Amino acid sequence: MSRTKKIQLRLRRRLRHASSRLLFAGLLVLETLIFVLDLDTGAGISYSPFLMAPTALAAWLLGRRHALLFVVLSSVARVYDYATTRGLHDGPALLLYELLQSALLFGIVALLVLYLRGRRDALLRHARKVRDAARRERHRRRLDSSIRRAIPEDVAAIIRLTTSGGESGGFDQTVTDSVRQAALAATFTAGIVDGAALRDLWSGGQSTVPIEFWVCEIDARVVSYMMILGVDGQKSMQRELHAMVVEQPYRGHGVGAMMVDFFCTHYKHRRLVAACRDGSAMLRLLTRRGFAQLTRSDNQDYLILARD
Repeated sequence: MSRTKKIQLRLRRRLRHASSRLLFAGLLVLETLIFVLDLDTGAGISYSPFLMAPTALAAWLLGRRHALLFVVLSSVARVYDYATTRGLHDGPALLLYELLQSALLFGIVALLVLYLRGRRDALLRHARKVRDAARRERHRRRLDSSIRRAIPEDVAAIIRLTTSGGESGGFDQTVTDSVRQAALAATFTAGIVDGAALRDLWSGGQSTVPIEFWVCEIDARVVSYMMILGVDGQKSMQRELHAMVVEQPYRGHGVGAMMVDFFCTHYKHRRLVAACRDGSAMLRLLTRRGFAQLTRSDNQDYLILARD
């Protein structure tokens, strides 16, 4: 978290605390005014029912602890007024009864207000969840609509993303070499056009397998791509998520998750395989979607995962 955000959070907390203290002081002043007015009018007029107002406001605005405090204050204020104006000849038992009765009255008021506040908060939380779910659904549909099959004109963007993957450690560093990039561009273009490519098999040797490139385009910019390969020949029912990159500014915004979800959905009738580095974000995305480790690559750099 940046220093500016930390300062903003501190300021917000202090403002909340300051506003709570101001509210508390205001309610105490209101409680005192009602109490003084009740004493001043003597036995003729009782203003003690109005003590419900600061008690209810404390419960609604400040929460349980302050509500309990105002229940006690209001009960004591009501009994004190009763004792000095109307209960001069009553014994301790009647005063205790009056105190318990007052506490019950103000307590019920506070509990009802706290219940209503709880229901209000629950409705607000539910509304936020519905709003967030709708926002996520809109985001998902937007990403879904932006995922499309690559065309030869996308190769430059795919090479750019591949280079960024090599620089961040997701791919072998050789992909950052200009000669290697030119070879990759030719291979990717041929794969997009022909739908097939030569690959090294895990069991040894090479074979021509199906290859597909999918890109995610946002605001007319290709921000992610994935390369899907067949595993052991043209007729195999397996598909491997061989490579995937998300451009740095778009990481953490659900693009990678949507690409993986698209892979799982689009090829759901096939056995799915993926290769990724141990501890990578890709590994977490795949394991959450039911992929389990199958083996390691020959050079031990990659985990091979599968989902049936």
